[in-house]
Amino acid sequence: MMGFRNAFRYPGTLLRLGISNIAYVAWYRFTLKSGIRKYFFPEHPIDATVPFFRSGGSRADCPDRSGRALTDAADRMIRGQLRYYVHHWKTVGNPPDWFLNPFNGRRFPAPQRHWTVLGDFDGRVGDIKNVWEASRFEWVATLARAYATSGDPVYLDTLNQWLRDWVENNPVNIGPNWKCGQEASIRVFNLVQAATILGQEDSPSRSLMDLVFRHLERIGSNIRYAVAQDNNHGTSEAAALFIGGHWCLKGDPSGARREKCEDFARKGRGWLENRVGKLVEEDGSFSQHSVTYHRVLLDTLTFAEHWRRRFGVGPFSATFYQRAGAAVDWLFLMTDAESGAAPNLGDNDGTMLLHAHDCDYRDFRPSVQTASVLFHGRKRYADGPWDEPAGWFGLKGDGAGNTGRERISRVLQGGYVIMAGEDSWGMVRFPMYRFRPGHNDVFHFDLWYRGENICRDGGSYSYNPEAPSDRAYFGSVKAHNTIGFDDDEQMPRAGRFLLGDWIKAEHVGGIETAGDATQCWTGSYKDYRGNRHQRKITWKGDEWSVEDTVSGAFDKAEITFRLPPGAYRVEGNRVAAPWGKIDVSGPVCGMAMSKGFESLYYWVKQPVDTLVLRAGAGCRTITTVFTLGKKESGR
Repeated sequence: MMGFRNAFRYPGTLLRLGISNIAYVAWYRFTLKSGIRKYFFPEHPIDATVPFFRSGGSRADCPDRSGRALTDAADRMIRGQLRYYVHHWKTVGNPPDWFLNPFNGRRFPAPQRHWTVLGDFDGRVGDIKNVWEASRFEWVATLARAYATSGDPVYLDTLNQWLRDWVENNPVNIGPNWKCGQEASIRVFNLVQAATILGQEDSPSRSLMDLVFRHLERIGSNIRYAVAQDNNHGTSEAAALFIGGHWCLKGDPSGARREKCEDFARKGRGWLENRVGKLVEEDGSFSQHSVTYHRVLLDTLTFAEHWRRRFGVGPFSATFYQRAGAAVDWLFLMTDAESGAAPNLGDNDGTMLLHAHDCDYRDFRPSVQTASVLFHGRKRYADGPWDEPAGWFGLKGDGAGNTGRERISRVLQGGYVIMAGEDSWGMVRFPMYRFRPGHNDVFHFDLWYRGENICRDGGSYSYNPEAPSDRAYFGSVKAHNTIGFDDDEQMPRAGRFLLGDWIKAEHVGGIETAGDATQCWTGSYKDYRGNRHQRKITWKGDEWSVEDTVSGAFDKAEITFRLPPGAYRVEGNRVAAPWGKIDVSGPVCGMAMSKGFESLYYWVKQPVDTLVLRAGAGCRTITTVFTLGKKESGR
């Protein structure tokens, strides 16, 4: 919980983080610094005397829809390349160098040390996620799919060789790749996925069972720290314990190991039920205000429920299924049916758990489709490459999908407004913080038109970039489509992942509809400096009006709208765009196009065209109208 000490500067924030969570993190850090915690995590050998996965030829029933893309990816791995964050191909060797940061060429220093003595952020290596990524085992699922679909033994041999090399270079609890329980959980997910793909889930090898068991020991001994974060660390680690515990029991262990497996499964179920009940709202919103982290949650619940059925153990609670189903619907509402993309809302760390497909990282349809079939018994999209994961899981759903017309305007009490136009749709983020916000994105407005993201969010880029200004920028108000006062933030930053003085909504309206089918929504808040912002959005067809009314003791205000790259012309108070036009009215002191940045993929930063509207202290209301349609661009 980075920066929790700074929360003492903001007493209200401290209370909302939870005193028990703060106390546990303080105790946890004390045990790290004192060396006590090291004794809870002894080094162990892993039995790698037999291959982790057996040969068996190709699967006749494999649901591969990737064609050449899958074997091309597997062949690149054999040539010594790995895909980072489901986007970047980096040369790392065959087998990979498990301690290399390929983005700057540096290796993690002293990887032979126990994980409890290693720091979270080391300037010598850079972003630790760049080291961890190779050890998340995305390649395990890719090589397994390549072997299952082709029967070529080179893919299976490479898979077993890399796992053996990883075990030799990463003794249990030694080195950076054992530092994070969630990273260990993701490895468990990918190992079990691969066993499913290869048809070995019911009779795993002794080596594979031992590898998973040692991961469960690491996760189970530290899960209380993950729970204290109130985020996807707790759900991921709980699900890994539940799945891995039951899975290891299939190997019929005896004595103390069997008791441990039963305890892992029981503890995992208990914490998963607890986390879903606390962190997922009735409308499906998640504690982390992020679309990509919501996908992590949904994939985690998909894994847990799929394996629960396979194990033949009792169902989860009614609350679990209500929240899981609502979480499916939430991500469906946030996903553009035409492109498969979604608003780049909140923190985005490049994680995608469901790797049994070759869709792009920004395509959320595989997760929505698989989870919808599992929890609702029906598809949300027509047949396509996003069906592959459900095929590997043996899931079949009713229905032929839809074209996105299921989206209707609604207010989600988790802090979102969904707005349905004709060939367009929008989303507004309003302040509702039961858990800590990550970005200064209050009243951010996202707009989509025929599959294109017109008003777009910024993303994250990196949690530990080479230039600290990059981290500050992507979480700032300037990286969102909203208003900022006096170059200040809506909420002051109290730490790397923590904001202080959380904003409370002053007013959150419902969707109002006029007789001519015009719809509107209004909300307002007051920040910690006393500045008030009311945003009213009105839409009909594909015309959208954003009316911003402000008051307070500010000297200047800036309204930002981040737009897709294109040829823009400012003509008075109008901007001509390739996709339509923007008209601005009100006391604007300045109106200009400038450059901002966005990060659609972790460690990718690219420019975006940005419309900046400047207003002085006497400003009251500024209205910005977006008219979508190419026929408008020449006016």
